[in-house]
Amino acid sequence: MPFDCVVSRSGGPDVLVVRDRPPSPLGAGQVRVRVAYSGVNFADLAARAGVYGPAPKPPFAPGFEVSGVVAEADPATGFSPGDRVLAVSRFGGYTSELVTEAVRVRKIPADMQLDEAAALPAQYLTAWHALTELCRVRKGESVLIHAAAGGVGTAAVQICRELGLDSYGTASTREKIAYATSQGLRHGIVASEEDFVSATKRLTGGRGVDVVLDANGGSSFAKSFDCLAPGGKLVVFGAAQAMPRSLKALGDLPKTALALAQQKKWGAFELIEKNASVMGLQILLLWDQVELLSKELDSLLFLCSTGRIRPVVDRIFPLAEAAEAHRYLHARRTKGKVLLRCDPPTGAEG
Repeated sequence: MPFDCVVSRSGGPDVLVVRDRPPSPLGAGQVRVRVAYSGVNFADLAARAGVYGPAPKPPFAPGFEVSGVVAEADPATGFSPGDRVLAVSRFGGYTSELVTEAVRVRKIPADMQLDEAAALPAQYLTAWHALTELCRVRKGESVLIHAAAGGVGTAAVQICRELGLDSYGTASTREKIAYATSQGLRHGIVASEEDFVSATKRLTGGRGVDVVLDANGGSSFAKSFDCLAPGGKLVVFGAAQAMPRSLKALGDLPKTALALAQQKKWGAFELIEKNASVMGLQILLLWDQVELLSKELDSLLFLCSTGRIRPVVDRIFPLAEAAEAHRYLHARRTKGKVLLRCDPPTGAEG
């Protein structure tokens, strides 16, 4: 019988519970995936805490991306039992079995491991869409990437390397900067040792950068704006500094309130005077733009198949330990992607 890890009620990590459920019927144009791994993202933490708008009401299973092996498919889809695949989902990814539309499923390259496949969609799509679709980057432009050792950060660093972009990255420790450098980061800034605005200006000869990718929130948004060169673009896609473990975790609330109060609001003339753009990105809100997301995912899989990018898996937790995975991600200790192992039957190993 399939099983899910569900948010039983809004709250801290301990509200995550594994439950059996009946198998979902397979409809026309659908694929049943026996899940090997599920990706863990900051949006999952926000959904669990009750502060993520698109999330359904509890109980629900979080999760936007899985990898595994096709167990059953509508013959018209072109998929067959045994195909190694990745799939994206609008929630429901913390599961042992996922039924979804074939358009949301992709076969993975022969040399790609299943854990790597689960690490690709959400964070690499976020970085790719921000750089190529929102910012329309050109070879030689400069990009500042916050949390350059994290999941989206790793993806952005690798993509910048392959697109010929000059990458600058922040991280909290020298160890994380060393890791990001190993992924292709050109200029590292240890944020605990140096103000990143001053460092960015110093490293760019006072000009600033063409693009900033910022999911930190709080005071970081205003400082990131100060890093922009004239005509620069700031993409904000999260607020990690304001993320509470739970709305009921009273110790978190003052920090969250302060971070929210410090988040900058821009006036029209301030943008005009710098010829700058500030853009928000929530990749889930592009869910219905199937053609666009399919094209972007295919581009990323091509880069993987040619060895030009490679997802990095930091740590894998059993699905039953999803609460620990959430705590680990919340602590921002990651270098790459955090996954859940969904204990697939024999035949679905990477």
